[in-house]
Amino acid sequence: MTGRPRDTSIDERVLAVTRELLVEVGWDDLSLRLVAARAGVGRSSLNRRWSSKAELVLHAILGESPDMSPFSGTDLSGWIEWVVRGSHQLFGRPDVRAAVPGLLLALQENEALRRSLWAGFSGPAIGLFAEQGYGAEVDARAALAMAAGSALLIHTVADEADSPELRDRLVALLTAAVGGSPPE
Repeated sequence: MTGRPRDTSIDERVLAVTRELLVEVGWDDLSLRLVAARAGVGRSSLNRRWSSKAELVLHAILGESPDMSPFSGTDLSGWIEWVVRGSHQLFGRPDVRAAVPGLLLALQENEALRRSLWAGFSGPAIGLFAEQGYGAEVDARAALAMAAGSALLIHTVADEADSPELRDRLVALLTAAVGGSPPE
């Protein structure tokens, strides 16, 4: 006996409501109870799908799996450009900006969630880097860490420094460091 099929509309509603509430009330006032009430679902539905507020928020802001389509048909400099621009797009979103402080603490306290996040969301891009023969896996990890770290810093501390010129320079520096030709 397999039971009822999972209602995917619940997931979609809950994730959308989570993103909305992050912007409206912030991490500290966000609760599974509030999300369930706003989404019109039972708290038990949330508990069956997500083990914690941090896991729910990560799923809401990142999705179930990373979108690898921007990497399709690209070369090394295209890979680096997408890592830089994608990181800036992600950390520039209002829901992500609201989630970051609480998520950083939650990830520090939950090693399994932290490892899962790194493997699940950086792993495919790192794997693609290695599969395409762009260089050593450690180069991909370093480029990804620098791109995401710079985006996090810019969007949380140095917001006034954000500019297309800065992002272009990050792409050029990382591409040169990894051994590719910077995009024109």
